[in-house]
Amino acid sequence: MSKKRVEMVFNPDIVKNPITYNLIKIYDIEINIYLAKIFPEEEGHLIVDLKADSVEVLDQGISYLEEEGVEVRLLEKSIIFDEEKCINCGACTGVCKTGALTMDTRKWELIVDQEKCIFCEMCISACFVNALSMEIE
Repeated sequence: MSKKRVEMVFNPDIVKNPITYNLIKIYDIEINIYLAKIFPEEEGHLIVDLKADSVEVLDQGISYLEEEGVEVRLLEKSIIFDEEKCINCGACTGVCKTGALTMDTRKWELIVDQEKCIFCEMCISACFVNALSMEIE
């Protein structure tokens, strides 16, 4: 199973088209949505994991999206957590909408789950000791 996390940007002219439905139906690609901002006659944004049986199928699906006018951005980033700077205040967990940052309440320590991160960077702004940063892979 191959997986890629992507941001898909739909211009207002194509928001109403069944593009993600076709991606699933034609290419048998699984979609796990982390963030969706889609409104009629406005630019739409999806942050998703795309999963398929092979990299080739994923690439075919991404090519289909681009042919349909979707801008596809591969999200190849990761949150860098500096444990030495962290004071475990939990401020970052309050802004993390996906649960990528949580507190272990038994030890009162920050837990970082990279798989849930959608790279919104809200946690970076919330961390006043600069224990979190973004790395582009």
